[in-house]
Amino acid sequence: MEDKPSEAYRPWRARDGKSDRGRSALKQLGILVGINAIVALVISVSVTLTLGPRVARAPAPAPTATTAAASVPATATPTLAPGEQTVYVVKPGDSLSAIAFQYGISVEELMAANGLTDPDVLFVGQQLVIPVPGSVPVASATSPPSTTAPTGGPTVAPTNTRPTGPDLRIESVQIAPEGGDSYVVLTNWGTWVRLRDWTLDDGEGHVYTFPDLSLFQGGSVRVHTSAGTDTEVDLYWGTDEDVFVSGRTISLKDDAGSVATTYTIP
Repeated sequence: MEDKPSEAYRPWRARDGKSDRGRSALKQLGILVGINAIVALVISVSVTLTLGPRVARAPAPAPTATTAAASVPATATPTLAPGEQTVYVVKPGDSLSAIAFQYGISVEELMAANGLTDPDVLFVGQQLVIPVPGSVPVASATSPPSTTAPTGGPTVAPTNTRPTGPDLRIESVQIAPEGGDSYVVLTNWGTWVRLRDWTLDDGEGHVYTFPDLSLFQGGSVRVHTSAGTDTEVDLYWGTDEDVFVSGRTISLKDDAGSVATTYTIP
């Protein structure tokens, strides 16, 4: 006869099975908690390694405007505000007085704006800054008081050397071989002059009449005997005659027929 477990034993077996399942669930929960902790640690280490160097690295200092300015050599360009200056390129026949007159400023202002010391020195292609009238300080023309004791002699008033009118001169004559291009060089050392209807003749009946051309102070023009196209610095007579002959006296006359200057060809 087979023995059967007692009724008291069956409940104990049921309770023992539930206890095993509880311990298994706790074990699985512990494993999950451990895995989560490891994952969190790995993420934390990765973030630290990735962001750590960026925080620790100090940015390189950017170059300042003072450093850049120190590396640029100083120039003679005047420091005028933008919009207060114009750049003019010198052309053949130009002079400081002519350029100053054209822009309504004084020669002294033009020289001060460009650091010039000699009003008679210019070269073709030179760039000049044209300031706004009154924007450039000009040294006073007043002479300092004399420290010399008076001698009791008469006081001599200073002489004004500035030209008061046109002063045209025939500077030279270039004589070319027969059939070549001879020319005369004419310069205005006075104030602005308009040469329209002025004439140049050799005293032998050969007369050249000037077109509508203006010469400022210091400006020059060449009158060629050959034919050509007139420019601001070269005019063409267009004659086959020998006009410029050694020993002849050339006369320049204004539009009223008055002789302004003469020149005897050596």
